[in-house]
Amino acid sequence: MNVCMILIGLHQVGVIGLRDALRAADAAGLEDREKTVDFLLEALSRENYVPDAQRDAYRTALWREVLRHRGRDFREFYSEVEVEIGGADGSDRDRFVELLVSVFGDFELRPVVRFVPAAEEEAGPSLVLGGETVARGLLPRAQLKAAVRRRISEW
Repeated sequence: MNVCMILIGLHQVGVIGLRDALRAADAAGLEDREKTVDFLLEALSRENYVPDAQRDAYRTALWREVLRHRGRDFREFYSEVEVEIGGADGSDRDRFVELLVSVFGDFELRPVVRFVPAAEEEAGPSLVLGGETVARGLLPRAQLKAAVRRRISEW
């Protein structure tokens, strides 16, 4: 069985036959985004269930997989995650956001940032995901990545 794990919104989903469908789309000479995704959805719907409520998320994810398969840049199609960044304006918070964007990119996610006032006890910037504070202060990249990985694995 040919199962690939792909990111649909914020969820890893197993898709049967994706590699074969991508090769078939290439063989058909499909380049147009909508036609290519329509082709993939039709091919994949034979062995996979695609809920109507998630159809748009599947379309984005499948196009991302087409671009990956073809060796093209697909960062524009990363799944978005709403985050809150606490902390005072300034270079520390700016560096924190830059690091956060880089870390999220490792997970093929794009943070949609909303800045919130810093709590008085906060010494530096903080990251809140899904209402939970995940990180405080300027952490080394590996430590921030581990904190984000723990939080998103709970979704």
